[in-house]
Amino acid sequence: MNTLDHLIPKIKRNLDKFKKPGVLFVRPGFCVEKGWPTHEEAIVAVTDKSAKKIKLPRAIGGTKVEVRPATDLEQFSHDNPTKFSQLADHRAEFRGSALPEFSPSTATVHPKISANVSTTRQKKPKIDYTSAAIPLKPVAGKIPMICHVSPDAGWPTLEQFVSGTQHKLKISMYDFTSAHILTFFEKNLGSANVQITLDDPPKNPTADQTDPDTVTDLKLKLAAKFGSAWALVRSSPEADTWIYPTAYHIKVMVRDSNTVWLSSGNLNNSNQPDIDPIGKPSPQDQATAKSSDRDWHVVIQSAELAKMFEAYLDHDFQVATVHALAGPGANKKAQQANPTTPAFPSLSDDVIGNFTFVAPTSVDEQVTITPLLTPDPEVYQAAMLALINSVQESLYIQLQYIHPTKVPTESKFTELLDALAAKINAGKDVRIILSQFQKPKGGLEALQAAGVSLKNVRIQNKVHNKGFVFDHKKVVVSSMNWSGEGVLANRDAGVVIDNATAAQYYERVFLDDWNNHAKQQQ
Repeated sequence: MNTLDHLIPKIKRNLDKFKKPGVLFVRPGFCVEKGWPTHEEAIVAVTDKSAKKIKLPRAIGGTKVEVRPATDLEQFSHDNPTKFSQLADHRAEFRGSALPEFSPSTATVHPKISANVSTTRQKKPKIDYTSAAIPLKPVAGKIPMICHVSPDAGWPTLEQFVSGTQHKLKISMYDFTSAHILTFFEKNLGSANVQITLDDPPKNPTADQTDPDTVTDLKLKLAAKFGSAWALVRSSPEADTWIYPTAYHIKVMVRDSNTVWLSSGNLNNSNQPDIDPIGKPSPQDQATAKSSDRDWHVVIQSAELAKMFEAYLDHDFQVATVHALAGPGANKKAQQANPTTPAFPSLSDDVIGNFTFVAPTSVDEQVTITPLLTPDPEVYQAAMLALINSVQESLYIQLQYIHPTKVPTESKFTELLDALAAKINAGKDVRIILSQFQKPKGGLEALQAAGVSLKNVRIQNKVHNKGFVFDHKKVVVSSMNWSGEGVLANRDAGVVIDNATAAQYYERVFLDDWNNHAKQQQ
């Protein structure tokens, strides 16, 4: 049970005391010192950023009242509730914590995002998820891999991967909005068959074009050799049914049925900046890197692994094709039904500290690689729970966010948080790096209330990674965000790599981030 739940009746009984101009909402939380939550409980009154000093009680029933100006995200969600709902319905990182927010003006709790979807989306029927007719199983042997990270070497390694395509490239992707990647694909894939299943989230601030623009351009340049389908996501304007509640969040490509590229990052400028600081250094590399995302990627040359992922990519493509909106004007009509593309609220400064750029490393050793997919029943959750419980010495985690939940159907995700807390309480070397998305809406306080010690947590701007290193021996590279939907319901992919050389490569990157780019303050 959330340790702050007992404050909710007290807040409800005293909401009238907060019914003053400038108070946006009230929620349970913890007191903050030097920008970081303490263990002292508090009733938090979030005020308009432009509000002057508001006279409120210092304490209520023995619980301290803390008055805090709204973050950009909190202000945006209050001033633009409809736009915020449209944005957060497809981009879960904007939702914030599970802590309830009460409006003093209406004496009601703010509704969950899932209840705020438009009438058009509410009417869209849900269909059951079906899995490809091939079991997911570990592959073992001497398997060549290229371990690499962004912003250091993501793009030049991706160039090499795409350039190596001989016959076909199959892509499943959340977002593809980078002009330099699109141009490269068009120039280098003209003789290959290309298949893509794509989501269509609200446009990223760093995007050069929308996802529909990308598909239109690829169709024009690749013609009959190109096939596309829009993923069946609840908020997607291109699908008439849905399977995935928030996102088709996968980032996987299979080349020629023998090589897999798998990533935490999309085909976007923020995830794949157009720099090569290792091979072609430039004076602008540091500035570009600081405004780009931290992501982990891996290229794996294994026909056996490629066959498994390709089967799932093909199955997703076929199901999405069957349920796509029909007719040449379908996308236009769908966009008209959902005409607003909300502007992103400002959330992040650049990464602090200069980068020590890390080159890719090639590993050609004995390895066991286990594929992970969601929402295939318990595949990811069961594997991660076993890995966390197996930790003897250290666990290093780098995620965009961790959003605890009290939704009964998401209890399997809570099991992961409980296991993580148990390793911290057992004194293991657990270090967690989260992004700026953990800060608004009491995200850090919600994490502490869920039992995860914030002494083990640091914040690093621009983290988009979803990576784990276990006991210096095993590493998970994946696209799974840590929320109920990210772990259990959306389409995501990852791999467990059981090889010390690979694990220690990503561990070195993590520790450099921990020491030089992450900090413990809001």
